Amino acid sequence: MPRNVLFILSDEFRADALCGGQAGVVKTPYLDALAGEGVLFRNALCQAAPCAPSRMSLHTGRYMCSTGVVDNMTPLAEPEDNLGQWLSRHGVGAGIAGYNDYAVPPALLPEGHPHRSSLCYDYFLPGYEVVLDHEYDSPEWYAWLVEKGYPPEWCNRDTMYEPDVPESGPGRHLPCFYPARYREEHSEAHFLTGKALDYMTARAGEGWFLNLNYIKPHGPYIAAKEYLDQYPPEAMPPPVREERELLEQHPYFSRMENGAAKRHYVEDHEWRDLRRCYCAMATEIDDCVGRLVDYLKSSGQWENTLVIFGADHGSCLGDHYLQGKPHFYDSSIRVPFIIHNPGPDADATRGVTLDYLAENVDVAPTVCAFLGIPPHPRFQGRSLMPLLRGEKTDKTAAFFEYYYHNQLADPADTLPAACRLWVCRTARWKYVEFGEEEMPPMLFDLENDPSEFNNLAANPGHAPVMLDLARELIRWRIRNEDLRMEDWARPLR
Repeated sequence: MPRNVLFILSDEFRADALCGGQAGVVKTPYLDALAGEGVLFRNALCQAAPCAPSRMSLHTGRYMCSTGVVDNMTPLAEPEDNLGQWLSRHGVGAGIAGYNDYAVPPALLPEGHPHRSSLCYDYFLPGYEVVLDHEYDSPEWYAWLVEKGYPPEWCNRDTMYEPDVPESGPGRHLPCFYPARYREEHSEAHFLTGKALDYMTARAGEGWFLNLNYIKPHGPYIAAKEYLDQYPPEAMPPPVREERELLEQHPYFSRMENGAAKRHYVEDHEWRDLRRCYCAMATEIDDCVGRLVDYLKSSGQWENTLVIFGADHGSCLGDHYLQGKPHFYDSSIRVPFIIHNPGPDADATRGVTLDYLAENVDVAPTVCAFLGIPPHPRFQGRSLMPLLRGEKTDKTAAFFEYYYHNQLADPADTLPAACRLWVCRTARWKYVEFGEEEMPPMLFDLENDPSEFNNLAANPGHAPVMLDLARELIRWRIRNEDLRMEDWARPLR
C-alpha cells in the first residue's frame, strides 16, 4: 500500500502549549491523543527564528549557517535543494497548503520583475504543488464566508482579522480579549483544514506528502467566542520572569530596539488577555488536527500515514518581559514535536515521551526514511526513525542560530555578519556565544535553573563546561560547512 506523510506545521506554537503544558491550562485533547499513539519529543528545538529562516531550515534539512537565510525576506540560494523537490524527483507528489515564507533569489526572476529590487517572501519552494495559497487569508476563504451568509463587506482582512471590540473601545483589555466576527467552524484555520481534507481525499490510494501550514497561534491574536470562552483570564499561568530582569540586563538586550527588548506585557491584564487568546488559538489548531486524524482513520489511511506535528518556533508571551520569538530562551526555541509512525516497528514506543534532543532539520530526513527514499546529500539533520523503533541516539547537543542586526536600536558602526548568536544546548546546559567580540557569552544550567534566570558564564568554576561546549559548537560549525565541490573532487584526486 502506498505510504503517505502529513506534516502539520504551526506558527509560534510553544512546546509547553500541549500535553498538559502551561500549568495544565491549554486544552489540546487531539494533540494529546496523537502523542498517545505516537511519540512526543520533549526536547525538540528549531534551528532559527523568525519564520523564514526556520522554515527554510525545515524544508532543506540544513542549518541557517548553510542556507544563508538569516531573516524574513532573505532569499534562499539554490532553492532546488529542498524536500519537496527531492520527493518529486523520486516519484512522490509533494503538496503544500497555507504558506512557505520563501524568498526567490533575484537571479531566478525575469528582467523587470519587481522583486529583483524589492523584498518579498510570499512564494513557495520549487517542487511543491500549491494546494492553497493561504497565510492569514485568501480570496477563496472570503468567497466561502459569503456563501456561509457573512456580509460581503466583512469579508476582508481589515474586518475578519480585527476582534469585535465594542464601539466604546477595549477599556483596560487588549483588543484580543474580544472575539472574532466568525464562528469557530468558519475560521481561516478550519477553512484551510477543509482544503487539506480535499487534497487527501483526491489522492487516497496514490501515496502523497502534504505540508499543511497554519498561521495560528501566531498573531494577530484573534479567536472565535467559542474558543475564548474556554479560557477565563484569571486562570492564565503567569509569565516566566523576575522583576530584576528589567534592570539587570546582559549588554545584548540593552542594545535591542523596543520590539525586541525586555519591556513587554508588564501589567497583569496585558499578559492575561494575550495568553488567554493564545490558548484559544492553540485549541483551535488542536480541533483542526482532530478533524485530520478522524479523516485518516475513517478513510482507511491512518495505518499507512506518517503524521508529524511541529512548529517553526515558539513565542515568549511575556516570559522574560519579551514578546514574539527572538533571542535564545527556550520559550522561543523549544517547539512541540509529535510523530506518529503507523508501522508495527514503532509499536514499542507508542505513547512514549522521549527526552532525546531532536531538531527541526531532522524532519526532512525522517520523511525520506519513512518513504524509503535516500536522504538528500545536503541534508544536515538525521532521521528520527531509529528512535521511533526504540533505539538510542548518540546526539548530545542541538543548535540554534539568530541574526540580530535588524533588531538593534542603533545598528550603526556594527558589522552585520558579526551580529549573530549561536546556541549549543545539551540535556543540561545551554551555552550562548556571540559573533561580536564585546558580547560576553552566556551559560545556563537547565537542570537547576530551567527558567534561565542565572547566567553562570562569569563563574570560574564553570569554565571547563564552557570550554567543552565551545568546542562542541566549533565542531558542529565545521561539520556543516559546504564542501560539495571537494566531495565531488575527492574521488578524482
